[in-house]
Amino acid sequence: MRNIKILTLIFAIFIAIQGWGQQETSITNYWSHMNLFNPAYVGSDNMVSFKSTLRNQWSGISESPVTQMFSYSKPFSDKVGLGLSIVNDKVFVENSTYIGIDFSYKLQVSEKSLLYFGLKAAGNFYSVNASSVYTIGAGGVNTFDPSLFNIDQFDPNIGLGFLYKRSEWFVSLSIPRMLSTERAAVESNGVGIATTVGTSKPHMYVSSGYKFNLKNPKWALVPSFLLRTVKDAPVAFDSNLLVSYNDRMDLSFTYGNSKTYALTFGLEFSDKYKIGYSYETSSRSLLSTEWNSSELFLSYSIPYVSKKDKLQMTDDEILED
Repeated sequence: MRNIKILTLIFAIFIAIQGWGQQETSITNYWSHMNLFNPAYVGSDNMVSFKSTLRNQWSGISESPVTQMFSYSKPFSDKVGLGLSIVNDKVFVENSTYIGIDFSYKLQVSEKSLLYFGLKAAGNFYSVNASSVYTIGAGGVNTFDPSLFNIDQFDPNIGLGFLYKRSEWFVSLSIPRMLSTERAAVESNGVGIATTVGTSKPHMYVSSGYKFNLKNPKWALVPSFLLRTVKDAPVAFDSNLLVSYNDRMDLSFTYGNSKTYALTFGLEFSDKYKIGYSYETSSRSLLSTEWNSSELFLSYSIPYVSKKDKLQMTDDEILED
């Protein structure tokens, strides 16, 4: 078990060095949590929504990455939307919690076109519990390595996003974390030297999709993609094809240019609740067995009713709502 932990830690550090900035959370079911990437999405669907996802990455590896996501979105007027996004990542001795407050403003560009402008005020709590890491010393005895240090830090950040919607088509552009931050820095204590494990650099996200309504009005096809780019790292690209039945049941296939494949099934019931499950695997031999990932998605959504609309509703309609 300890050997696996040590190998996992070495691999995580290797990925941090090689990726040099690809540390932001990835998600298979990205279209369900778009305000995590773009604050302009809050309130854009005219729904009050609570959404949560649990992602278990590389499920065959002990103490592999586990990600918990939560988002809240609500229109507060005809033009303004507010929301909250929380992402917690935990792998081995590393823990990161990102909290963002999202704001969006809607502009009517034309009769059928809307442009949303979004701002995100956020902060990241990052910690490393190095005291739980032991190395094999002389005689095979497990000992604590004094060169390892516990880390606790908070890094504020800001984000910016744009969303253009026209009929069944949308385009999204955003940088949710505009400030570069050091993910883990250890100051010299007179014995060692200052060390930086990794640096988080701004990621740019580009997404687009279109809903094709078929001859049978209950069926629809929704192709979409999410592109993520950051300086000094390869572009990450996920393309998705979703088949929807009556806007209540959907099945989608996702392909990533990192040679990953995923299936996602979603089911809506009671007009308010939706549950979904994603399973992701890879064609790379190193990742194709123990390194599969899965996600469980839950949401609760109700239509937003403004005060003006409520005044125009009958008493029976208000009670039903």
